[in-house]
Amino acid sequence: MRIKALKATGDNNTENQEGSFRTAEGNPNKNEVGLQNWRKKEFSLREMRGLSLVAKGNMIKRTDDNTYIVRSSNMERWYKVSWNGKRWVCQCKDHEKRLQSCKHVYAVLFLSRLPYILMANFQSGEIRCPECNSNRIIRKGLSPHKEFAAQRYMCKECKHKFDDKGDSRGLKGNPLSVIAVTDLFFKGLSLRSIEHHMNNIYSLHVSYPTIHRWIRRIIKNMKALEKEHSLHVGKTWHIDETQIKIDGKLAYLWNALDAETKILLASEVTYGRSSEDAEMVIREALRKAETGPSEIVTDGLKSYNVALTKEYGCRIKHISKPKFTDFKNNNLVERVNGTLQTRIKGFRRLDNLTSSTQLLDGLRLYYNSKRPHSALGGKTPIEASSELNKRVQS
Repeated sequence: MRIKALKATGDNNTENQEGSFRTAEGNPNKNEVGLQNWRKKEFSLREMRGLSLVAKGNMIKRTDDNTYIVRSSNMERWYKVSWNGKRWVCQCKDHEKRLQSCKHVYAVLFLSRLPYILMANFQSGEIRCPECNSNRIIRKGLSPHKEFAAQRYMCKECKHKFDDKGDSRGLKGNPLSVIAVTDLFFKGLSLRSIEHHMNNIYSLHVSYPTIHRWIRRIIKNMKALEKEHSLHVGKTWHIDETQIKIDGKLAYLWNALDAETKILLASEVTYGRSSEDAEMVIREALRKAETGPSEIVTDGLKSYNVALTKEYGCRIKHISKPKFTDFKNNNLVERVNGTLQTRIKGFRRLDNLTSSTQLLDGLRLYYNSKRPHSALGGKTPIEASSELNKRVQS
Protein backbone atom coordinates (compact mmCIF):
# COMPACT_ATOMS: atom_id res chain seq x y z
CA MET A 1 0.00 0.00 0.00
CA ARG A 2 2.84 2.34 0.85
CA ILE A 3 4.56 1.64 -2.49
CA LYS A 4 1.33 2.35 -4.37
CA ALA A 5 0.97 5.62 -2.48
CA LEU A 6 4.53 6.63 -3.36
CA LYS A 7 3.90 5.81 -7.04
CA ALA A 8 0.76 7.87 -6.99
CA THR A 9 2.67 10.75 -5.41
CA GLY A 10 5.42 10.41 -8.01
CA ASP A 11 2.89 10.46 -10.82
CA ASN A 12 1.30 13.58 -9.37
CA ASN A 13 4.70 15.25 -9.10
CA THR A 14 5.50 14.41 -12.71
CA GLU A 15 2.17 15.78 -13.77
CA ASN A 16 2.80 18.97 -11.79
CA GLN A 17 6.26 19.38 -13.38
CA GLU A 18 4.69 19.22 -16.82
CA GLY A 19 2.29 21.94 -15.83
CA SER A 20 -0.94 19.90 -16.13
CA PHE A 21 -2.76 21.57 -13.24
CA ARG A 22 -6.51 20.93 -13.40
CA THR A 23 -9.45 21.93 -11.27
CA ALA A 24 -11.82 19.50 -9.63
CA GLU A 25 -14.09 19.69 -12.68
CA GLY A 26 -11.22 18.55 -14.94
CA ASN A 27 -10.81 21.90 -16.74
CA PRO A 28 -7.39 23.57 -17.04
CA ASN A 29 -6.85 26.41 -14.58
CA LYS A 30 -5.06 29.72 -15.20
CA ASN A 31 -1.61 28.23 -14.57
CA GLU A 32 -2.07 25.63 -17.30
CA VAL A 33 -3.44 28.16 -19.79
CA GLY A 34 -0.52 30.49 -19.08
CA LEU A 35 1.97 27.66 -19.56
CA GLN A 36 0.35 26.65 -22.85
CA ASN A 37 0.56 30.23 -24.11
CA TRP A 38 4.20 30.44 -23.02
CA ARG A 39 5.01 27.25 -24.94
CA LYS A 40 3.42 28.67 -28.08
CA LYS A 41 5.36 31.90 -27.96
CA GLU A 42 8.80 30.78 -26.78
CA PHE A 43 11.48 28.68 -28.44
CA SER A 44 11.48 24.91 -28.52
CA LEU A 45 14.18 23.00 -26.65
CA ARG A 46 16.13 22.27 -29.84
CA GLU A 47 15.93 25.93 -30.87
CA MET A 48 17.28 26.96 -27.47
CA ARG A 49 20.16 24.51 -27.78
CA GLY A 50 20.91 25.84 -31.25
CA LEU A 51 20.97 29.38 -29.88
CA SER A 52 23.36 28.32 -27.12
CA LEU A 53 25.78 26.93 -29.73
CA VAL A 54 25.76 30.29 -31.52
CA ALA A 55 26.23 32.17 -28.23
CA LYS A 56 29.26 30.08 -27.21
CA GLY A 57 31.27 31.10 -30.28
CA ASN A 58 33.82 29.02 -32.20
CA MET A 59 31.19 26.30 -32.59
CA ILE A 60 30.25 26.80 -36.25
CA LYS A 61 32.44 26.95 -39.35
CA ARG A 62 31.40 27.42 -42.96
CA THR A 63 33.45 25.25 -45.30
CA ASP A 64 31.76 26.32 -48.55
CA ASP A 65 28.55 27.93 -49.83
CA ASN A 66 26.49 24.78 -49.11
CA THR A 67 28.17 23.32 -46.03
CA TYR A 68 28.76 24.10 -42.35
CA ILE A 69 30.36 22.01 -39.64
CA VAL A 70 28.89 22.40 -36.15
CA ARG A 71 30.62 21.25 -32.99
CA SER A 72 28.73 19.10 -30.49
CA SER A 73 27.82 20.51 -27.09
CA ASN A 74 30.40 18.33 -25.33
CA MET A 75 33.10 19.60 -27.76
CA GLU A 76 34.03 16.02 -28.75
CA ARG A 77 33.10 15.96 -32.46
CA TRP A 78 31.87 17.98 -35.43
CA TYR A 79 28.65 17.41 -37.37
CA LYS A 80 28.24 18.28 -41.05
CA VAL A 81 25.23 20.45 -41.89
CA SER A 82 24.65 20.76 -45.64
CA TRP A 83 22.12 22.34 -47.99
CA ASN A 84 20.28 19.75 -50.12
CA GLY A 85 18.56 22.23 -52.40
CA LYS A 86 15.46 22.65 -50.23
CA ARG A 87 16.60 22.73 -46.61
CA TRP A 88 19.52 22.21 -44.25
CA VAL A 89 20.21 18.60 -43.21
CA CYS A 90 22.54 17.23 -40.52
CA GLN A 91 24.45 13.97 -40.02
CA CYS A 92 23.61 13.68 -36.33
CA LYS A 93 21.44 10.80 -35.04
CA ASP A 94 18.66 13.13 -33.91
CA HIS A 95 18.15 14.50 -37.43
CA GLU A 96 18.48 11.09 -39.08
CA LYS A 97 15.86 9.62 -36.73
CA ARG A 98 13.32 12.46 -36.78
CA LEU A 99 14.02 13.87 -40.28
CA GLN A 100 13.40 17.32 -38.79
CA SER A 101 15.63 20.22 -37.77
CA CYS A 102 18.04 19.37 -34.95
CA LYS A 103 19.96 21.78 -32.73
CA HIS A 104 22.86 21.87 -35.23
CA VAL A 105 20.52 22.95 -38.05
CA TYR A 106 18.94 25.55 -35.77
CA ALA A 107 22.42 26.83 -34.93
CA VAL A 108 23.04 27.44 -38.65
CA LEU A 109 19.62 29.10 -39.07
CA PHE A 110 20.14 31.41 -36.10
CA LEU A 111 23.66 32.24 -37.27
CA SER A 112 22.19 33.59 -40.51
CA ARG A 113 19.76 35.69 -38.43
CA LEU A 114 22.37 36.99 -35.97
CA PRO A 115 22.97 40.45 -37.56
CA TYR A 116 19.21 40.88 -37.96
CA ILE A 117 18.64 39.96 -34.29
CA LEU A 118 21.24 42.51 -33.15
CA MET A 119 19.69 45.29 -35.26
CA ALA A 120 16.21 44.37 -34.04
CA ASN A 121 17.37 44.94 -30.45
CA PHE A 122 18.89 48.34 -31.27
CA GLN A 123 15.80 49.37 -33.24
CA SER A 124 13.19 47.53 -31.22
CA GLY A 125 9.57 47.86 -32.24
CA GLU A 126 6.34 45.97 -31.72
CA ILE A 127 5.56 43.28 -34.28
CA ARG A 128 2.12 43.80 -35.82
CA CYS A 129 0.10 42.01 -38.46
CA PRO A 130 0.45 43.74 -41.86
CA GLU A 131 -3.19 42.93 -42.65
CA CYS A 132 -5.16 43.93 -39.52
CA ASN A 133 -2.43 45.71 -37.46
CA SER A 134 -3.06 43.44 -34.47
CA ASN A 135 -0.27 42.74 -31.99
CA ARG A 136 -1.60 39.27 -31.10
CA ILE A 137 1.20 37.49 -32.93
CA ILE A 138 2.64 34.00 -32.43
CA ARG A 139 5.82 32.50 -33.85
CA LYS A 140 5.48 29.78 -36.49
CA GLY A 141 9.07 28.62 -36.83
CA LEU A 142 11.92 29.61 -39.13
CA SER A 143 11.83 29.39 -42.91
CA PRO A 144 14.60 27.03 -44.15
CA HIS A 145 16.18 29.44 -46.62
CA LYS A 146 19.81 28.98 -47.55
CA GLU A 147 21.15 32.47 -46.82
CA PHE A 148 18.62 33.81 -44.32
CA ALA A 149 16.16 32.04 -42.02
CA ALA A 150 13.21 34.40 -41.85
CA GLN A 151 11.07 34.27 -38.73
CA ARG A 152 7.51 33.26 -39.59
CA TYR A 153 4.54 34.63 -37.67
CA MET A 154 0.78 34.12 -37.57
CA CYS A 155 -1.81 36.66 -36.48
CA LYS A 156 -4.29 35.20 -33.98
CA GLU A 157 -6.94 37.71 -35.05
CA CYS A 158 -7.12 37.23 -38.84
CA LYS A 159 -4.93 34.08 -39.18
CA HIS A 160 -2.66 35.89 -41.66
CA LYS A 161 0.84 34.41 -41.96
CA PHE A 162 3.87 36.59 -42.66
CA ASP A 163 7.62 36.82 -42.04
CA ASP A 164 10.18 39.48 -41.13
CA LYS A 165 11.99 39.87 -44.49
CA GLY A 166 10.41 43.30 -44.98
CA ASP A 167 11.49 45.24 -48.10
CA SER A 168 13.70 42.37 -49.28
CA ARG A 169 10.79 39.95 -49.66
CA GLY A 170 11.20 37.99 -52.89
CA LEU A 171 15.01 38.12 -52.69
CA LYS A 172 17.04 35.14 -51.48
CA GLY A 173 19.73 37.16 -49.70
CA ASN A 174 19.96 38.20 -46.08
CA PRO A 175 17.75 41.31 -45.60
CA LEU A 176 20.55 43.19 -43.84
CA SER A 177 22.92 42.39 -46.72
CA VAL A 178 20.34 43.69 -49.20
CA ILE A 179 19.89 46.88 -47.16
CA ALA A 180 23.65 47.27 -46.73
CA VAL A 181 24.46 47.05 -50.45
CA THR A 182 21.58 49.42 -51.29
CA ASP A 183 22.86 51.93 -48.73
CA LEU A 184 26.42 51.69 -50.08
CA PHE A 185 25.19 52.14 -53.64
CA PHE A 186 23.24 55.30 -52.88
CA LYS A 187 26.17 56.65 -50.87
CA GLY A 188 28.36 56.58 -53.96
CA LEU A 189 30.07 53.19 -54.29
CA SER A 190 30.07 51.42 -57.64
CA LEU A 191 28.62 47.92 -57.99
CA ARG A 192 32.07 46.31 -58.25
CA SER A 193 33.30 48.26 -55.20
CA ILE A 194 30.31 47.00 -53.23
CA GLU A 195 31.02 43.44 -54.38
CA HIS A 196 34.63 43.76 -53.17
CA HIS A 197 33.53 45.34 -49.86
CA MET A 198 30.96 42.63 -49.04
CA ASN A 199 33.48 39.91 -49.85
CA ASN A 200 36.32 41.35 -47.76
CA ILE A 201 34.36 42.63 -44.76
CA TYR A 202 31.41 40.21 -44.46
CA SER A 203 32.79 37.17 -46.38
CA LEU A 204 29.66 37.39 -48.53
CA HIS A 205 30.30 36.18 -52.06
CA VAL A 206 27.73 38.03 -54.14
CA SER A 207 28.25 39.13 -57.74
CA TYR A 208 27.69 42.68 -58.91
CA PRO A 209 24.76 41.65 -61.20
CA THR A 210 23.04 40.19 -58.13
CA ILE A 211 23.70 43.42 -56.22
CA HIS A 212 22.18 45.39 -59.09
CA ARG A 213 19.10 43.12 -59.04
CA TRP A 214 18.74 43.64 -55.27
CA ILE A 215 18.90 47.41 -55.66
CA ARG A 216 16.29 47.45 -58.42
CA ARG A 217 13.95 45.31 -56.29
CA ILE A 218 14.35 47.58 -53.26
CA ILE A 219 13.58 50.63 -55.42
CA LYS A 220 10.48 48.87 -56.74
CA ASN A 221 9.32 47.97 -53.20
CA MET A 222 9.89 51.50 -51.88
CA LYS A 223 8.00 52.97 -54.81
CA ALA A 224 5.05 50.64 -54.18
CA LEU A 225 4.96 51.71 -50.52
CA GLU A 226 5.06 55.38 -51.50
CA LYS A 227 2.03 54.96 -53.76
CA GLU A 228 -0.01 53.68 -50.81
CA HIS A 229 0.52 56.85 -48.76
CA SER A 230 0.29 60.56 -49.45
CA LEU A 231 3.13 62.72 -48.17
CA HIS A 232 2.26 65.34 -45.57
CA VAL A 233 4.23 68.51 -46.35
CA GLY A 234 4.38 72.22 -45.58
CA LYS A 235 3.17 75.24 -47.53
CA THR A 236 6.45 76.36 -49.13
CA TRP A 237 8.05 74.37 -51.93
CA HIS A 238 11.34 74.93 -53.78
CA ILE A 239 11.89 73.84 -57.40
CA ASP A 240 15.11 73.97 -59.40
CA GLU A 241 16.78 72.22 -62.33
CA THR A 242 20.38 71.16 -62.88
CA GLN A 243 22.30 69.81 -65.87
CA ILE A 244 23.27 66.14 -66.24
CA LYS A 245 24.39 63.99 -69.17
CA ILE A 246 22.58 60.89 -70.43
CA ASP A 247 24.47 58.84 -73.03
CA GLY A 248 26.62 61.92 -73.64
CA LYS A 249 23.62 64.18 -74.33
CA LEU A 250 22.72 67.22 -72.24
CA ALA A 251 19.63 66.67 -70.05
CA TYR A 252 18.02 68.38 -67.06
CA LEU A 253 17.20 67.00 -63.63
CA TRP A 254 14.25 68.81 -62.00
CA ASN A 255 13.81 68.63 -58.22
CA ALA A 256 10.85 69.78 -56.12
CA LEU A 257 11.54 70.04 -52.36
CA ASP A 258 9.30 70.84 -49.39
CA ALA A 259 10.92 73.43 -47.10
CA GLU A 260 9.45 72.15 -43.81
CA THR A 261 9.91 68.38 -44.02
CA LYS A 262 12.77 68.37 -46.59
CA ILE A 263 10.85 65.76 -48.61
CA LEU A 264 11.95 65.52 -52.22
CA LEU A 265 8.53 65.41 -53.87
CA ALA A 266 9.62 65.02 -57.47
CA SER A 267 12.83 64.24 -59.32
CA GLU A 268 12.22 64.24 -63.08
CA VAL A 269 14.55 64.10 -66.10
CA THR A 270 13.89 65.91 -69.40
CA TYR A 271 15.89 66.96 -72.44
CA GLY A 272 14.48 70.50 -72.39
CA ARG A 273 13.44 73.32 -70.04
CA SER A 274 10.11 74.32 -71.56
CA SER A 275 7.00 75.39 -69.68
CA GLU A 276 5.54 71.92 -70.39
CA ASP A 277 8.51 70.34 -68.61
CA ALA A 278 8.11 72.68 -65.64
CA GLU A 279 4.38 71.98 -65.51
CA MET A 280 5.04 68.23 -65.54
CA VAL A 281 7.33 68.53 -62.49
CA ILE A 282 4.79 70.62 -60.56
CA ARG A 283 1.98 68.21 -61.42
CA GLU A 284 4.05 65.22 -60.24
CA ALA A 285 4.85 66.95 -56.92
CA LEU A 286 1.18 67.80 -56.38
CA ARG A 287 0.19 64.20 -57.07
CA LYS A 288 2.43 62.86 -54.31
CA ALA A 289 1.63 65.51 -51.67
CA GLU A 290 -1.39 65.35 -49.37
CA THR A 291 -1.96 69.10 -49.75
CA GLY A 292 -0.75 71.68 -52.24
CA PRO A 293 1.59 74.59 -51.42
CA SER A 294 0.65 78.21 -50.88
CA GLU A 295 3.89 79.38 -52.50
CA ILE A 296 6.63 78.01 -54.76
CA VAL A 297 10.17 79.41 -54.85
CA THR A 298 12.14 79.05 -58.12
CA ASP A 299 15.06 80.61 -59.96
CA GLY A 300 14.60 83.09 -62.82
CA LEU A 301 13.67 80.52 -65.49
CA LYS A 302 10.58 81.87 -67.28
CA SER A 303 9.14 78.39 -67.79
CA TYR A 304 8.08 78.27 -64.13
CA ASN A 305 6.13 81.53 -64.38
CA VAL A 306 4.38 80.40 -67.59
CA ALA A 307 3.48 76.99 -66.12
CA LEU A 308 2.18 78.38 -62.82
CA THR A 309 0.18 81.21 -64.45
CA LYS A 310 -1.31 78.94 -67.10
CA GLU A 311 -2.35 76.09 -64.83
CA TYR A 312 -2.76 77.46 -61.30
CA GLY A 313 -3.33 81.21 -61.68
CA CYS A 314 -3.56 83.02 -58.36
CA ARG A 315 -3.93 79.88 -56.22
CA ILE A 316 -0.16 79.48 -55.75
CA LYS A 317 2.13 82.41 -55.05
CA HIS A 318 5.28 82.38 -57.18
CA ILE A 319 8.52 83.73 -55.68
CA SER A 320 10.92 83.99 -58.63
CA LYS A 321 14.66 84.60 -58.53
CA PRO A 322 15.07 85.51 -54.83
CA LYS A 323 18.33 87.06 -53.69
CA PHE A 324 20.90 85.01 -51.79
CA THR A 325 20.30 87.18 -48.71
CA ASP A 326 16.49 86.75 -48.84
CA PHE A 327 14.89 84.65 -46.13
CA LYS A 328 13.15 82.50 -48.76
CA ASN A 329 16.00 81.87 -51.17
CA ASN A 330 16.44 78.71 -53.23
CA ASN A 331 19.50 77.39 -51.38
CA LEU A 332 17.64 74.35 -49.98
CA VAL A 333 16.94 72.73 -53.34
CA GLU A 334 20.29 73.83 -54.79
CA ARG A 335 21.97 71.95 -51.95
CA VAL A 336 19.95 68.88 -52.91
CA ASN A 337 21.10 69.33 -56.51
CA GLY A 338 24.71 69.21 -55.34
CA THR A 339 24.07 66.05 -53.28
CA LEU A 340 22.48 64.26 -56.22
CA GLN A 341 25.17 65.46 -58.64
CA THR A 342 27.85 63.95 -56.39
CA ARG A 343 26.04 60.62 -56.37
CA ILE A 344 25.40 60.64 -60.12
CA LYS A 345 29.17 60.70 -60.69
CA GLY A 346 29.30 57.27 -59.04
CA PHE A 347 27.03 55.87 -61.73
CA ARG A 348 29.93 56.43 -64.17
CA ARG A 349 27.54 56.65 -67.11
CA LEU A 350 23.78 57.09 -67.52
CA ASP A 351 22.97 55.08 -70.64
CA ASN A 352 19.36 55.97 -71.48
CA LEU A 353 16.42 57.99 -70.23
CA THR A 354 14.41 55.03 -68.88
CA SER A 355 17.15 53.48 -66.72
CA SER A 356 18.36 56.94 -65.65
CA THR A 357 14.86 57.87 -64.48
CA GLN A 358 14.63 54.65 -62.44
CA LEU A 359 17.99 55.20 -60.75
CA LEU A 360 17.30 58.85 -59.98
CA ASP A 361 13.88 57.93 -58.62
CA GLY A 362 15.67 55.44 -56.37
CA LEU A 363 17.94 58.24 -55.18
CA ARG A 364 14.86 60.32 -54.35
CA LEU A 365 13.27 57.47 -52.38
CA TYR A 366 16.54 56.83 -50.51
CA TYR A 367 16.86 60.56 -49.77
CA ASN A 368 13.34 60.63 -48.31
CA SER A 369 13.22 57.39 -46.35
CA LYS A 370 16.79 56.48 -45.33
CA ARG A 371 18.99 59.58 -45.27
CA PRO A 372 18.90 61.48 -41.92
CA HIS A 373 19.03 65.28 -41.95
CA SER A 374 20.75 67.43 -39.36
CA ALA A 375 18.19 70.19 -39.95
CA LEU A 376 15.49 67.71 -38.87
CA GLY A 377 17.32 66.63 -35.73
CA GLY A 378 18.67 63.45 -37.30
CA LYS A 379 15.28 62.35 -38.64
CA THR A 380 14.52 61.35 -42.20
CA PRO A 381 12.08 63.45 -44.28
CA ILE A 382 9.48 60.66 -44.07
CA GLU A 383 9.70 60.71 -40.26
CA ALA A 384 9.36 64.52 -40.30
CA SER A 385 6.32 64.16 -42.56
CA SER A 386 4.74 61.68 -40.15
CA GLU A 387 5.31 64.03 -37.19
CA LEU A 388 3.78 66.92 -39.16
CA ASN A 389 0.69 64.80 -39.81
CA LYS A 390 0.36 64.02 -36.08
CA ARG A 391 0.58 67.72 -35.20
CA VAL A 392 -2.07 68.60 -37.77
CA GLN A 393 -4.44 65.90 -36.55
CA SER A 394 -4.01 66.85 -32.89
